[in-house]
Amino acid sequence: MHDQPAVQHLPTSMTDGRRVFIAAILISIACVAASPVSADVFDDHTAYWLKRATADAKPQTSLAMRDSLSLKSIGRGIGSPCIVVHTDEDNWTKALVTWGFRKGTDGNRVPVVLIERFVNYRGDRQTLTTATGKDIMLFPGFGFNFDIGQVVPQGQGEDILCVEEGVLKPAEKAEFFVLDGPAIPEPDPTERPDPTSHTGVLPSDFAGSWKVRIDGRWEGVWELDVEERRIFGRFISDETKSVYEISGKIAALPHNAKLSIELANASQSIDAFLWTKDKSAMAGIMIMADRKLGFFATRIKPNSSQEVEPTE
Repeated sequence: MHDQPAVQHLPTSMTDGRRVFIAAILISIACVAASPVSADVFDDHTAYWLKRATADAKPQTSLAMRDSLSLKSIGRGIGSPCIVVHTDEDNWTKALVTWGFRKGTDGNRVPVVLIERFVNYRGDRQTLTTATGKDIMLFPGFGFNFDIGQVVPQGQGEDILCVEEGVLKPAEKAEFFVLDGPAIPEPDPTERPDPTSHTGVLPSDFAGSWKVRIDGRWEGVWELDVEERRIFGRFISDETKSVYEISGKIAALPHNAKLSIELANASQSIDAFLWTKDKSAMAGIMIMADRKLGFFATRIKPNSSQEVEPTE
């Protein structure tokens, strides 16, 4: 990842002057190590929802900080505006952006745009990504190419361009949209039963969001749903933000599930065993290319990125 200064989000309720003042202080501080970002509603906005949300929308010609103040958040825990870019290579990008000032060598303040996070999805396989990144500072006169995940000089293949006063504009061959609220329906909290409301293990206890770690190699989130004894869902990779399909079923033992995850060039077979006491975790074996590796997963609380602590 890039060693860029970390800039905290500024609440939209602030006045323009206060936002700019605090942003200038935050951007000017020394570089700090970026902490990992847990899966949240930003990750849920996959290419499918981005295309659906912008299908009938009119592309924007520009976006300034003042324009962004009236935009609705895409979801809980996200305060920065979310833009959608259809790149010149037919890929789809989502990005959280914010604004501030950077002190120049001449002592004057230069308006900058910070790309807090972005994910670029492949146009031909929209569950896979070509580039991801975070904490990228964009100065006037420079653009950003989402297909390769790089800052570029103006006229060198950019998808968006930062111009005077930190205004964002789309490149000639790219389309630029702004989300005013979430692109996906709000989840129904009653859809998934509470696994702690009963003793014993039911098939539905496998449903939910799970923070998974496989042999220290693959980390991410499983989103699982259950219909009778059939399991289906998706795996969101922490590293690439690609989304992979999960299918499976409940085995003969009620706390045992057999899952299959289709990656880009391989498949993983999962033999999972659910904790029978509080159903807050599961563990087991992953098999890929005849190799057996261990995995561990902990349940994520509903409407939160916080994992449930397994009981002893």
